[in-house]
Amino acid sequence: MKLFKIYFIIFATVFAFVMGSRFFPHTYYVERSIVINKPISQTFDYLSNYKNWEQWSLWNKSVDSTLYYFYNKTQDSIGARQYFYGALLGQGYFETIGYQKDSSLQFMLSVNRAERTAAGVFTFKAIDANTTELHWIDSGDVGNNPIKRYMIPFVTKNTATTLDNGLASIKRNIES
Repeated sequence: MKLFKIYFIIFATVFAFVMGSRFFPHTYYVERSIVINKPISQTFDYLSNYKNWEQWSLWNKSVDSTLYYFYNKTQDSIGARQYFYGALLGQGYFETIGYQKDSSLQFMLSVNRAERTAAGVFTFKAIDANTTELHWIDSGDVGNNPIKRYMIPFVTKNTATTLDNGLASIKRNIES
């Protein structure tokens, strides 16, 4: 009878954990923006070429000294890809999945054979002829994994910090 109580308590705890996760969202959405003192076409052209991402991306050799980048032939259009490989960051790619010149750039991140994925969008708005408002949106879906659902508040907070730092780096690189 004691063994039954132990198993029941374990089962009830796991059941409560899984059912509690159902009250958490399965998606996350983070949006940040910055004003860049360059024309919209120059800002868009810079960000639409993945080879420039090595200059501002927070996924760089200071984080993973073994990091290497590879590119497909297509750049500045749908289907462009930046492949990366590093001992710490793993292997994966960024791929352009939406492209509207001087308006928006949609991309997908896939890491370790889609073990982790995220969708990102840069949107561009001309404030005047020499000033661009750049928005960066990152979103994802963790599905039904209860542990990942509990982690969404932490993921959102970390993603917001990453986007803020990335936008500051983009601004520095474009304006210099």
